[in-house]
Amino acid sequence: MAATGTAMYSQNSTQTGSTLAGAFPQVNGYAQNLDLIQIVGLGGSVLLNVDSTGVVHKAAVSPTNGTRIGQFQTRLTSSATVAQLFADAFSNPSLLDIFQAINIGGNAHYYLNYLGVASGS
Repeated sequence: MAATGTAMYSQNSTQTGSTLAGAFPQVNGYAQNLDLIQIVGLGGSVLLNVDSTGVVHKAAVSPTNGTRIGQFQTRLTSSATVAQLFADAFSNPSLLDIFQAINIGGNAHYYLNYLGVASGS
């Protein structure tokens, strides 16, 4: 599945190359290696996280205290699939990508689709 023409959230790469590190440069202090996205249950526990390298983890692996894009709530439990968690956490009737990192040429070099599947780097 290719990237959609637009996304719910996007970030332009600020450095040469096409990596998430270019879109989210690491700095000393608070923003170091934060998750990009977390999906949390009603009780506040992190059910799924997309780490700083763009890997989707369900169940969440070492969720960070803060995110680069956001923390989103679901009404579902840990028994839900990745696709079900994304569908419940994001109101997305057009089935857009949830997130795209855009390179200097205007192309998505990393994208997270509406099913929670990550592609690219």
